[in-house]
Amino acid sequence: MKNKKKICFEIMAIILITIFGICLAPKTLQNDTFYTIKIGEHIVQNKGIDMKDPFSWHQNLDYTYPHWLYDVMIYTIYSIGGMAGIYISTCVFSAILGIVLYKVNSKLTSNKVLSFVIAILAMYLLRDYIAARAQLVTFILFTLQLYVMEKLVNTSKKRYGIGLIIISILIANLHIAAWPFTFVLYLPYIAEYIFAIVEERIAKKYGKEVKEGTKITIKKREGTKYLIIVMIICAFTGLLTPLGTTPYTYLIKTMQGNTTQNINEHLPMTLINCVEILCTLIIFIILLTFTDVKIRLTDLFMLGGLIYLMLYSKRQSTMFIIMCSVILNRMTYEFMKKDGEKIDDNLINVCTTLFGEFVVSALVLILGFHCAKGRVKEEYIDEKAYPVQMSNYILKYFDENNIDIKDVRLYNEYNYGSYLLYRGIPVFIDSRADLYAPEFNGGRDIFMDFMQSSNIEVWFEDTFAKYDITHIILYKDSKMNMIIKDAHLKGYNLLKEDDNFVFYEITK
Repeated sequence: MKNKKKICFEIMAIILITIFGICLAPKTLQNDTFYTIKIGEHIVQNKGIDMKDPFSWHQNLDYTYPHWLYDVMIYTIYSIGGMAGIYISTCVFSAILGIVLYKVNSKLTSNKVLSFVIAILAMYLLRDYIAARAQLVTFILFTLQLYVMEKLVNTSKKRYGIGLIIISILIANLHIAAWPFTFVLYLPYIAEYIFAIVEERIAKKYGKEVKEGTKITIKKREGTKYLIIVMIICAFTGLLTPLGTTPYTYLIKTMQGNTTQNINEHLPMTLINCVEILCTLIIFIILLTFTDVKIRLTDLFMLGGLIYLMLYSKRQSTMFIIMCSVILNRMTYEFMKKDGEKIDDNLINVCTTLFGEFVVSALVLILGFHCAKGRVKEEYIDEKAYPVQMSNYILKYFDENNIDIKDVRLYNEYNYGSYLLYRGIPVFIDSRADLYAPEFNGGRDIFMDFMQSSNIEVWFEDTFAKYDITHIILYKDSKMNMIIKDAHLKGYNLLKEDDNFVFYEITK
């Protein structure tokens, strides 16, 4: 009977997590998805990677293809099912992420009900990062990496080492910027192992026994030796890509540049503006300070390191949510078990009653439908954000006036450049920020030329002259367009204006 109830709860949990994951998946595509489709198409059609950019009109730009495998995968899905196919794939990956979070939490903390709650809350906190981007797949892989690392250090079984190597190879090809992070996750385990050895030797030297800490537990897990060996092997998996040494240099070059200082998701986190994360940190502080729950030294290092990375770049809050969900689960469950070792069985008994199933299902569905509210009516492409109609006009205008699009030097803005190249219009810039940074292209700083021009830090006409711009597309309410329009600047022939965009020809 007990096993039947556990199976019943497991089925209910997976179904509800799947529905919740689908509710979180956005129907409207983000700007990165557009260039992902075209890059995947380019790789397939050329049957390889040439390390050059084919979509900007700038000459001889080197491109690193940082998520080439994901690009090919998304293009394949797009070629079969179009935009709907990409949306369905996002729903599937979102649901898989939720299920993997639940299963990993359940396996590592030996409870089901709390793991289900933690998985739902973690997915809710990740909702802004669930999109048709390579990061969604790497979230799944990082969650699996945590599980496999735990199993390796606890069992020393070789198959888990092989699993870690496979995960490293996949991430190196799917999302090269995230690959170095796979090694960050090894460090807390190695640090605890070193501390345990030092503690053991000191105790031996003075003839004392190693005592368990009152708040922090330090354990020498022999499987950590194999983890270190696997980490060294994984360091060479960056060579198992078609990108040469790029996996080893990409993140370094990116951090040396200034693109991360100008892109919102890379900026430092302001905790007061992230109430949900702040509340999570407060829960950790309460558990650590006001209860007698112990924390493993590995978990303490993991928690502290991820908090630091998250404060440095708010994009890393995703890793904090994924990895620390297990730590929070483990600590919370230890606190709950003080009321009885069978607390999980008791909770399963409650949740699998007719009333319990109704309440649990209702709460998850209400939260899910709240997140999905309004998405049914959404279009795959937001015409307020992306120049759909204006692109139609631009292509028609060039065709009717016998203008070779390859000779056009169009100035466009960052946020919709990816859509323009998706439509076959060569761009000045798009959301592949690294492509336009000097660290990747021999000193040419196209990215900062754009940023300073769009913010009117430099006179934009100097930038137009520097790049021999022939045409301009702008948001209608952009600073640049307001100056051109209100100051009646000469040499700008307005060819088309709609509710959201304007298109000029430079005549001087």
